[in-house]
Amino acid sequence: MKITIIGLGLIGGSIAKTLSGSKDHQILAFDTNQSSISNALENQSIQESLESLDDLKRIEYEDSLVIIATPPSVTTDILKSLEFLFNSSVTITDTTSTKSSLNKILQKFNFPENIIFSHPVAGSHLSGEINSIDDLFKGKSTILSYHDSAASLHVNRVMSLWTELGSKVSVLDAELHDQIFAYSSHLPHVAAYALLNTLKGLDQDDLALFSGGGLGEFLRLASSSPEMWTDIFSMNEKNISSAINDLVQSLNILQDKIENDPKSLQDFLSELKAFKESKF
Repeated sequence: MKITIIGLGLIGGSIAKTLSGSKDHQILAFDTNQSSISNALENQSIQESLESLDDLKRIEYEDSLVIIATPPSVTTDILKSLEFLFNSSVTITDTTSTKSSLNKILQKFNFPENIIFSHPVAGSHLSGEINSIDDLFKGKSTILSYHDSAASLHVNRVMSLWTELGSKVSVLDAELHDQIFAYSSHLPHVAAYALLNTLKGLDQDDLALFSGGGLGEFLRLASSSPEMWTDIFSMNEKNISSAINDLVQSLNILQDKIENDPKSLQDFLSELKAFKESKF
């Protein structure tokens, strides 16, 4: 089967590298960054590149799979530009961690039957095709979201893709997906950026000398792509705002116990430790 990857960054490049060893697929790619295309052709993770997305109109792309692996706002634009493929034999999926805005696009087109959203819960603070790796998705979760109108052929095609990539596949409603990931993924990045901004305001140039490994590991989240996280924060704004409000309330509770109720502080921390060890 032809598989066209739009966007050869960390995710798209890793999909290509993982699938490149299969004789069952022909891996093609489209990217405006020609160095990414050149790297992928050189390491043989893709076999060909597209000159234009209009190439997908050609008959040889029937019954193929298109994966949009670009930042969220770019994914929105690309999905709109692929209207000519809606309700065709070509399966379309994506890799972004926000779905509600994409779902609104599909709503305008009465939910085409061939579009299945994907969110591989895998990645790195590094970005770009040069940092892509084989087996990035092995043992990781991938969340699918799709409307009731989605045809089983296309659902099965996307499920098979992620299973072949080594993922554990589950399904969530698009709106629920964004609510959950606002807390489980987006909020930790918010906290890392906020903590880094707090540290930036301290008058202590050599602060890193006095920090343990835990601080560096947590702040690693803030090394992720600013372009991607600006998109995510903006496109999931309502859910993330609610999550931030809940975090502020928790910080206030902790601050109050530290300042005014040290007797219950240890019990509070022990309760949280037990919750963490039972859930994560």
